[in-house]
This record gives sequence, structure tokens and C-alpha cells, in this order.
Amino acid sequence: MTISVCMGIYNGEKYIEEQLTSILKQTKKADEVILCDDCSKDSTVELVRQFIEKNGLQDSWKLYCNQENKGYPGNFYYAMGLCTMDVVFLADQDDIWAASKLERMCNVFEQCPEANLVACKFGLIDSADEKIHALMSPSHSFGTGKVRQVRLFDIFYKYEWPGMVLGYRNTWYGEWERKHEGHENLQIPHDIFLCALAAEEDAFLQLDEELAYHRRHEDNTAAEEHRIGKLLQKERKLWEIEKYLEMLGEFQKCQVLQTETGREILQEKIHAMQGRYEALQSGKVTQVLLRAFQYRRQVRFATVVCDLLIVGG
Repeated sequence: MTISVCMGIYNGEKYIEEQLTSILKQTKKADEVILCDDCSKDSTVELVRQFIEKNGLQDSWKLYCNQENKGYPGNFYYAMGLCTMDVVFLADQDDIWAASKLERMCNVFEQCPEANLVACKFGLIDSADEKIHALMSPSHSFGTGKVRQVRLFDIFYKYEWPGMVLGYRNTWYGEWERKHEGHENLQIPHDIFLCALAAEEDAFLQLDEELAYHRRHEDNTAAEEHRIGKLLQKERKLWEIEKYLEMLGEFQKCQVLQTETGREILQEKIHAMQGRYEALQSGKVTQVLLRAFQYRRQVRFATVVCDLLIVGG
């Protein structure tokens, strides 16, 4: 089983060397590393070139520089299309991998031929590499090494599979890619797109091992947040819901989900998010509680608590 590592990069000078080092030091080496820079304005490209040269990686690590900015999703879809190995692992420029990540996840692919997409668990770190214990943290890893199937409902209920925990079979993605011209223009982030695609096919497995650390800082592409003061700002939360609804609309427009069940799950989530948005806009506790009960299958308890604190604050 051969391995590609795929990374989209943009203005990542602050943390990228640490991530590149964690990829280089894997116990199971990547056969190729594809890095696509999306017109960085800082020293990212020079740092990557120096890292490749310093470690003699010119034969297997390839740096591509876009002539024009493709944007976050477009850059990753383009980079994914350049990967040629059996399994592709996605990487972000500001995270860190455990040394055994590729080895442990490849074992899952080898033992589970039905899996087209595999994820590991991950922890959160801040800009100083310190662990973050946040209200909206991802599911804790118990380190059992067991795998579980991730359902499509799970993807839209609580999304916790950023690209840096994912690996996929290249033939599976390549088959979809060949059938959909213009896929690089998708506005759906590559990670949730892959997760939904595989989960709908019952081909998404998650390994219960914490093999990566996701860094949250001021310049995250996804504008993630873990501080209570920021999470409980009404305008920020409304903005987050607007962006999420735009993404769900792209799923509909591009007809990503092919089964009736999949389309029903998507429609239910859209209705739930629209209801949540209206309840927050109203500023009324009664509306938040009413919508939470109405869409109780789609809404987490922690989400309801946050919304109640926002309107009651």
C-alpha cells in the first residue's frame, strides 16, 4: 500500500515547519508528499523549499505554486487531484501528527477492505502547543484501537473530522472525480465532503486512537473558536450558522448525496439550522427552547445550553 500526503498551504510560515517535521518522522514513510501553495504573501514557500532541500526530499516531496488564488476548498481539491498513490492522507499546515499516524491508519485500510475513508481521533492544542480543554471539544479517545462505522447522520449532527485526521482510497475518490467535471470548483470544504460521501456508502470508519493534534489560533482558516467569551457572542454565532447553511445549500445544489435517506438527513439538518437561526435572532429563551424541542434529533444539549446563554446574557 503506497501513501500520498496532501497539503494545501497559504500564509503558514508560523507553524508549517513543525507540521512538516511530524510528517517526515512518521514510522511508516509517505511515498509522496504533495504541497500546493495558494499564492502565499509571507515566507511559506521559501520555508517549504528550504525544508525539502535540507532533508534531501526532492524526489518524493513536490511543491506546486498556484498562479492565482483558488481559495481554501479549490486548493485542496486541486492538490488531491495530483496525488498518485494508493491511499491519500490530508494534512493541514498548522497541526501536528503523532509519529505512528500513517502506520496505524494504514493498518485499518489493510484490515478493512470495505473502508474507503478512515479517520483517527485528535486533540486540541493552542499556538504554544499546550493542550486545550474546550466546551465544544471533539469526542475523547479511549485508546482502544477499535474501529467504528461513522454514519451520515453523525456527520451532520456533530462534525468532528477535520481533514488532518482523514485518509482515503485514491481509486474511490478518483472514480467520483472522473464522473464530475469541474469538481475543483466545489465550495464545500473537502473534509466534510469526503466524510458525507463515504458515510452515505457505509464506507467510513473511525479508529479510536488520538494520532493528531489540531491547532486553534487566531488565523485558523475555519475561524474556529474554543474560548467561552467568543463562543457566546450572538453575532459570531449567527455568522457561523449562516456559513453552515451556505455549505448545506451547496450539498443540495451539487447533488452530492445520492440516496433518498441521505437527502432526507440533509433536509432535516437545514430545517433545524434555520430554526436555530431564527430563535437566536428573536433573542427569546422560549423560542430557543421551542426550536430545540422541535428539532431535538438534530440538536445537541451543549448547543442548546450555548444558545440559552447567548439570548439570556
